[in-house]
Amino acid sequence: MLHPELDQERKHLVHFRKSMKKFNTSIKNTFSVVDYSTPYAFGRLNNDIIVLLSSLGVTNEKLLAKQEEYFRWIEEAATNHLRAVDFLSCIGKYEDAERVLLDGLDDPRAFGKVRDAQKSEVGRFRKDDGKPRTRMMIHKSRLLFGVCDPYGVLKEGQVHIRITTENGATTPINTDVLVVRNPCLHPGLSLKEPRSPLSSLSFDRRLFEAAGGTPP
Repeated sequence: MLHPELDQERKHLVHFRKSMKKFNTSIKNTFSVVDYSTPYAFGRLNNDIIVLLSSLGVTNEKLLAKQEEYFRWIEEAATNHLRAVDFLSCIGKYEDAERVLLDGLDDPRAFGKVRDAQKSEVGRFRKDDGKPRTRMMIHKSRLLFGVCDPYGVLKEGQVHIRITTENGATTPINTDVLVVRNPCLHPGLSLKEPRSPLSSLSFDRRLFEAAGGTPP
């Protein structure tokens, strides 16, 4: 979608690059949305990303500690109603989270929803063929869609992120950001979040620099 300032004459709503055309379809002039950025969509560490982090120097001890913290977060959802609301909300079960918030864990139906969600979350640590896998959620992360900086403000090695939090829209400033896309065998990108005038451009997505040789 084009930012209004980039289309002063109001002639275009969206701009597509040639690389974005993945297949041919019928002659019907239709447009379908497959997916889009949403608030509070958290990233997960899977097997591939963990291997990449390890290659960047993250120790096994730190990765195991993060996994233990994740399992403890899931476990505490059965005994702490605030943890339960947080857990259910993070995995997208908002109606169940509302039920727990209103009725508490003493309500059998609400408690049952929590237990079902716990079993489902832990059960997904095994593939359909029974092989183990890692897919732990990281709360200090976001699953975002990336676009190029339309103004050319960002320099090579910089990225701008604007996310929704409980305190409103916010941007991490002057800090390192690890950007990983999946599937990808590149060992991630460590980019810098600078101070920039881009804060009003987007929410729950990331802007990459349009110049330089860094792959988005």
